[in-house]
Amino acid sequence: MKNTERTETRKNDILDVAENLFIEKGYEHTTINDILNASGIAKGSLYYHYKSKEDVLDGIIKRRGDANIEAASRIAKIDKLDARAKLLQVLSSQQPSDERQRQLTADFEKSSNGQMFLKSLTDIILRLAPVLQGIVEQGISEGIFKTPYPLESVEILLTAAHALFDNGELSWTPEEQAQKMTAFILVTERTLGAKEGSLSELAQIIMTDGGE
Repeated sequence: MKNTERTETRKNDILDVAENLFIEKGYEHTTINDILNASGIAKGSLYYHYKSKEDVLDGIIKRRGDANIEAASRIAKIDKLDARAKLLQVLSSQQPSDERQRQLTADFEKSSNGQMFLKSLTDIILRLAPVLQGIVEQGISEGIFKTPYPLESVEILLTAAHALFDNGELSWTPEEQAQKMTAFILVTERTLGAKEGSLSELAQIIMTDGGE
């Protein structure tokens, strides 16, 4: 195995251990010593790859983001799909893929882990928004969407969706949540210049992702 491959393997091993600890104990309650003890590596080896616990968190978020952006980019390149179908499939692809990812996502949303939530949200906006921008621009050429601000529109909508439905501080009743989702879909359609009702499937996608 080449040195670069060994380095990536060791880095991923550390991230796996830290991710499990963050899920089990929460980010705020996990220490560098916890990661060292669970991974069984020397402190110097850990600090060679990651300078701090925050650096480890950045690594986990980047790894998750890499996988999500790769999935989104693949969908965006499918020629046979129109912009509406691409938009819905990309957003669906961003859902946690298994119970472990759902647990980590839920941990991001806890008020005690606000730093994790903000870092994850920032990563999503900076990396996913340009992919969605391309899809919206395709939709404009297809006559499905109509907006002079494709990038800014998706940035605003992504931020609003996460603030409303992934914020552990906002405890909506099921009725309030349903009403806000209906309003959010209408705002999304109007912001993108889409036909009313054409993006109603967003409700199932977003509520499955983080709103349940």
